[in-house]
Amino acid sequence: MNPFRTILAALIAVPLFLQAETPAEDAAVRGVNPADNLTKFEILPKFTMLDASNDISVSTMTFKYDRAFQGIYGLNFELPTAYFDSPFAEELGIGDLNVRARYQHQAGRWTFIAGAEAVFPIASDDTLGTGKYQLNPTVVAVYAFSAQTFAALAAKHLFSIAGDSDRADIVQGQYRLILAHTTPGGWWFLADPQLWVDYDNGSRIHFAPEVEIGKMINKTTGIWLRAGSHLAGEWKRDDWNISAGIRFISF
Repeated sequence: MNPFRTILAALIAVPLFLQAETPAEDAAVRGVNPADNLTKFEILPKFTMLDASNDISVSTMTFKYDRAFQGIYGLNFELPTAYFDSPFAEELGIGDLNVRARYQHQAGRWTFIAGAEAVFPIASDDTLGTGKYQLNPTVVAVYAFSAQTFAALAAKHLFSIAGDSDRADIVQGQYRLILAHTTPGGWWFLADPQLWVDYDNGSRIHFAPEVEIGKMINKTTGIWLRAGSHLAGEWKRDDWNISAGIRFISF
């Protein structure tokens, strides 16, 4: 039995869609805009159907901690527990560790972010990780149309630099356009179309839009649902996914 599906269903059932209104003074949306450099902790359950035709899936419960420094610097640590499920194998364990650093600069309505991600292949099984050390630079540009609406362009390049020689090298790009609107009542609505390019295999592409809806349930806590699906491209990183999240913000 998949131990994460029950947890994901439970998080989906949390009071995200309750009719009770959050008090206006506690409803400001925080942590959705990439320019929000905050100290926070997130719990992120996700179910990904890797190959629907062969019933291959992976479920993860990711624990993510962000630490902000001086308003412009940040560190991020992310570690998933994972369950791989297929007709021929099942594996339960931990995935790869991600460590990220960032610097940001604001210029008027624009916020520019430069970051780097290091991936450590500590997964307990080949099905739960990449087997490769990676060093992945990231750049983000965020434009605030208003206090409640923003757009962000993000580009990340993934490069494997060492690791298991029997595992495939990683030379990929991820390109995103994030569009989001927040409300005075603490809701947010977000679209996140993503283009992946596998440069190591003929620059094949995977295009997958994702959408997210969430709500602040108090001044320091937000919860959300997200879903996405492969829409175009000859490369299928996965068929579809659904996830939830809860964010605890520290002041």
